Amino acid sequence: MATTTKPAGRRYRGRTPEQLRGERRQRLLDAGLALFGERGYANAPIELICSTGSVATRHFYEQFDGREALLRAVFDELVAATGTVLATALKNPDRDLHERVSDAIGQAVLYLLNDPRRARVMCMESVGVSREMESHRREAIHNLASIIRDYSQHLAEAGELPQRDYHFPAVALVGVVNELITEWLVEDTGLDAGGLAREAVLIFRAVIIGTKRYSTDWPPVG
Repeated sequence: MATTTKPAGRRYRGRTPEQLRGERRQRLLDAGLALFGERGYANAPIELICSTGSVATRHFYEQFDGREALLRAVFDELVAATGTVLATALKNPDRDLHERVSDAIGQAVLYLLNDPRRARVMCMESVGVSREMESHRREAIHNLASIIRDYSQHLAEAGELPQRDYHFPAVALVGVVNELITEWLVEDTGLDAGGLAREAVLIFRAVIIGTKRYSTDWPPVG
């Protein structure tokens, strides 16, 4: 009995429709990073994004509901990459636990500053866009802070820190690093990327020293 096979999907220059969509999406993400990170979100209309990414407008809307959806996708890629940098440094078996946390913070800052477009999208262009984007950004901050919080708890279990919930210090540290990066982007700080990364690590170490030295009881009793 003869058998029939399902015909292959139409191809364009050897690529399937799914591959073409994936390539268009990546070009739009690259264009979004370039334009949002250089011109700013407000100055990057969809038409310019499409022309920069060599993607037709109709194909843009196959991928994203609008410009904010593209910003969110670019932001999510940067958050995921930053999380990977943090996690990789924290799992380094050649460094002790305290050194791993310092390395993670410094390397995450370097990842963003080595391409200032990443830093600008993460720390500036994603802020205040809409209520939905702000909620999404806050969730990302908490996710990054949770990585620091978990390893602070490991430090506490190792006797390096007092036993307590490190959620708020971790959120505060993410906020401090965000402001340091913003300052570096908009002001002439006189620091290169490595210099600012060292500042971020020093602040983390100051928090560790302060937590070790001072009581959390406030106001003072008596």
